[in-house]
Amino acid sequence: MNPFTVKTYEGPDYFFDRAEETKRLTEAISNERNLTLFSHRRLGKTMLLRHVFACLDKLKYEPVYIDLFATGSLIQFAQKLSEAFYDRKIIQKGRLMKVLGRLGASLTFDPLTGSPELRFNMVNKPVLVNNLHELFAGIKYSGKKIVMAFDEFQELAGYEEDNAEATIRTLMQDFPGITFIFSGSKKSLIKEMFTNPNRPFFQSTEMMELTEIDRHTYASEIFRILEKHEKKYDPQVIYSILDETYCHTGFTQMVLSRVYSESKDRFDNETLQAVWLDILEDHKSLAREIEYLLSSLQWRTLLAIAAEEFVRAPQSYDFISKYGLSSPSSMSRVIESLLDKGLIIDSGNRGLRLYNVFIQKNLRRLYH
Repeated sequence: MNPFTVKTYEGPDYFFDRAEETKRLTEAISNERNLTLFSHRRLGKTMLLRHVFACLDKLKYEPVYIDLFATGSLIQFAQKLSEAFYDRKIIQKGRLMKVLGRLGASLTFDPLTGSPELRFNMVNKPVLVNNLHELFAGIKYSGKKIVMAFDEFQELAGYEEDNAEATIRTLMQDFPGITFIFSGSKKSLIKEMFTNPNRPFFQSTEMMELTEIDRHTYASEIFRILEKHEKKYDPQVIYSILDETYCHTGFTQMVLSRVYSESKDRFDNETLQAVWLDILEDHKSLAREIEYLLSSLQWRTLLAIAAEEFVRAPQSYDFISKYGLSSPSSMSRVIESLLDKGLIIDSGNRGLRLYNVFIQKNLRRLYH
């Protein structure tokens, strides 16, 4: 098995660091405190949640993971919630089917796989909202402490119903016995939702930000795994991967996984260079296509940030004049737009950089 996983959680032996974060999440759960976890995309939030859930006492806790990515309405929220409850079997089946019937859901089975599928048809939204309360109420008979993690929770802000967030927030307030973990990747939206004084339930939630794993800690973990799998390696190659990917977990793991699978008995620089070139070629067309999605100034600003790698003062005279950009006021709007589109991220003290490491490297080699 390739120990550098990119999609699934394979257990604690293949989980990198996050000891402090695991401890903090576990303590919050054991003390029944709601917690909000946020970070940039692909930094390992989902893996961390699955790791924490795997570490919980299965006789005491019932963890429920719900991914809200790409949901856009209360109906889709109800479907995700119902599917999670059905899969986890935490509500007695007869009770669950009665509630689902009132929600307007029907249970079918895939003719090829036999897997159950919940379908929501002809749903009356006021009835659905009322019966969501019954769905939550049904889990109190499980006999265990329920921990519910909602991934990409900021999606609620874009739901088609104007009162969706308030509806779900009010619903959650009625069930203090459930511990909620809210996870999100759009920092500005998450902070607005959970620091707004008009949302006391969210405002009382503990906040936790996930950042990049420390470079030396990450390297030590990689050394440990390679040694466990009896794979020889050059430490400098490992550090090179970490430096080129800025320790951004999703991109780092992709490179590690490819080098591991394509190397023979040694994790060496020759294999790394071949893999790196292949990955950049795979992302080259995507890097070029971004130009057609942006205004001229947005595109030139993105190229400038890619060239610099990190930019601390994008509105400074030095940066603007070096790349022939616009006025500071115009740059402020451009930067805000690129952040909203998720093309760049704020890396704290290091400054702004492109979110996608492979696109950033491609823009540097193609346009500079």
